[in-house]
Amino acid sequence: MNIILYVFIFALGTVIGSFLNVLVYRLPRQRSIIAPRSFCPECKKTIAWYENIPILSFLLLRGRCSKCGKRISFRYPSVELLTGLLFIYAFGRFGLGYEFFFTAFFFCALIVISFIDFSFQVIPDMISIPGIFLGIIFQLIRGDFLAGIFGMAFGGGLILFIRVIGGLVYKKEVMGLGDVYLTAMIGAFVGFPFILPAIFIGALVGAVLGILYIVSTHQDRESPIPFGPFLSIGGAAVIIFQPQISALFALLGVYL
Repeated sequence: MNIILYVFIFALGTVIGSFLNVLVYRLPRQRSIIAPRSFCPECKKTIAWYENIPILSFLLLRGRCSKCGKRISFRYPSVELLTGLLFIYAFGRFGLGYEFFFTAFFFCALIVISFIDFSFQVIPDMISIPGIFLGIIFQLIRGDFLAGIFGMAFGGGLILFIRVIGGLVYKKEVMGLGDVYLTAMIGAFVGFPFILPAIFIGALVGAVLGILYIVSTHQDRESPIPFGPFLSIGGAAVIIFQPQISALFALLGVYL
């Protein structure tokens, strides 16, 4: 019975992941997420339902459109698989309680924001700003309202401070307002002091991968690198490794 339930949760996650792909493609292009039906970005052919089964259709089509033969971006099955796996994690940890649904939303928001920011270097406020309020509601239900407020204020405030000071020093925008709202959303969901390791992990991963990206692609050091995906990694990592991080805080004399 548990196996069947896990399979169902994974399948649900992949279906939602398929919808997240729609958001990733359409939101930055300012297109409706309702109509028209899914279509091939190359030939504009409407995708039949049996060609839109998460992960499976990509494999059966061998990663190509059935009409024009153009390659289907590997992003599509990747998002579906990632969403399914994160849903399994959330279910395994929280069951089907309210924490599962809030955590699942948080993961979905981070996925959409990451892929849009990576491709277009813009973070959709229509996801992060409502996410801030949902994060506060989540903490309120958990009885950690102040932790959510402080996490939101610290996360958003720190990135806003970096944005202002960096702009004065470098005479250009070093952080967008989207990064401010995203970090505030992460802080609202993970609370204080967990926003601290979330930002640290995001900055560390961003520094390492950013250097590797610049070196491997021979980009100029002035080339903009989206920070949203790295902040999202930090936020997700804090949720996933929260017990271990709590133990680390305890070793430092901070009991949560």
